[in-house]
Amino acid sequence: MLHFIRQIRQRWDDWCGDREMELSIRRHLTEHGYFGTTAKLRSVRLIAVQRPGWQQIFRFEATARVNPESVQFRQTAADDPTDAEAIYHDLFGLVREDLRAKISDTRVFNDSGERAELFRRWSDGMIRLRGAHGLADG
Repeated sequence: MLHFIRQIRQRWDDWCGDREMELSIRRHLTEHGYFGTTAKLRSVRLIAVQRPGWQQIFRFEATARVNPESVQFRQTAADDPTDAEAIYHDLFGLVREDLRAKISDTRVFNDSGERAELFRRWSDGMIRLRGAHGLADG
């Protein structure tokens, strides 16, 4: 029973709740050399907002499989991508949305420190929410 409750809690924690934003993140991953449709998104949280709420910043983590045929991760011509072992990257991301202008800007990093730096710049003058702990510090 305890295992079941943990599974439900984990599914709730990893639930995005915004289909358009989820598709935007997946599209961004696909455009940047990953299999975005199969990426495992985790901890999608609203972490900053600017009054009256049109501008928002979300954080997320993802585990995504590298697309060996992408330009960024292309192997040498002698390597056959079908024989390559699957490579997964743990990624740290931010999404900045302006709902009034219908703009969504997604950024993904291999290092959480780079995400924290961008968050500090993007969230300057915004209300930082509880989910921003660890990003707004130092």
